[in-house]
Amino acid sequence: MKNKSLISITDFSTDEILHILDLADGFERNPEPHILDGKVVATLFFEPSTRTRLSFESAVNRMGG
Repeated sequence: MKNKSLISITDFSTDEILHILDLADGFERNPEPHILDGKVVATLFFEPSTRTRLSFESAVNRMGG
């Protein structure tokens, strides 16, 4: 999956989708709230969307960024 562009869900195999879901389940059970400590995060949006920008900023903040 590394360096793979995502255009459609059909771009992934069943095994890749199951792997992603397993990873998401692990993050949900064992969140790492400060995974971004010491990191700089930059977000770039090509279309104006306050809701999207604020949700990303909020998530980065919760993760310690």
